[in-house]
Amino acid sequence: YRENRITLVYDSMWGGTRKLAEAVAQGIHQADPEVDIRLYNTAQRDKNDVITSIFCSKALLFGSPTINKGILTSIAALIEEVKGLRFRDKKAAAFGCYGWSGESVATISEELKSCGFELVDEGLKTLWEPGDEIIDQARDYGRRFAEAVRE
Repeated sequence: YRENRITLVYDSMWGGTRKLAEAVAQGIHQADPEVDIRLYNTAQRDKNDVITSIFCSKALLFGSPTINKGILTSIAALIEEVKGLRFRDKKAAAFGCYGWSGESVATISEELKSCGFELVDEGLKTLWEPGDEIIDQARDYGRRFAEAVRE
């Protein structure tokens, strides 16, 4: 099942990944004003709402900062739940901030592949809190992602 929807799911430790998510969503809207964009912070939304949106979406973006060389537990738990649902014919990518090691985007990307999603690219990974230049890059990433999943 695929509506003209893109769902962005993230959690953020200090706000950097949230800023990336918002900028990516802006870029998607700039490239494709007709697409329905859903933006969810997993720490603040009911997981059933998020999973329903994933079910309805043609494409997904998952974001988490790198914490202790991994991802935030709310994102890890959601990915595990999604994996069991065996969604098909959906494209996906990952994004996130890091301070030292930066594994989150690669970790999420591998998990998305194991969920059966087709990866659009290697994802968006940024160092520290995103400033204006990085926010512009995130918007550009959103535009490119929207073009890659346009039907």
